Amino acid sequence: MLLTENPTRPKHKAELDLLSKLRQTALIAGSQISESHRVQIRIAELLAHLRKNNPSLEFRNRFIYQAGLLGEGLVMRVDAGMDVVTIHQVNADNVISLHKITTAVTVGGQQ
Repeated sequence: MLLTENPTRPKHKAELDLLSKLRQTALIAGSQISESHRVQIRIAELLAHLRKNNPSLEFRNRFIYQAGLLGEGLVMRVDAGMDVVTIHQVNADNVISLHKITTAVTVGGQQ
């Protein structure tokens, strides 16, 4: 469960859609999360959405105030300024291996 079991508000639906796409892309990238161009694009889309629409309370509680479960072995945190996303990859061998992805997103989606 990324945010809610049954998203009813448009804000929840949009956030859930973006988080689902990011989760799928990160899982496909495997250990190459920080080098994956597709993951960086998904992060840029998420950050642009959060800046434009302000995150829901559920999103803030799950991913801004603390690190939240993104997917199998992936934990994500968004900083309060909504300009840095940190994805921790958790497995039995390394407990936590930090992949920090900093994406500069400007108005209009240009990087």
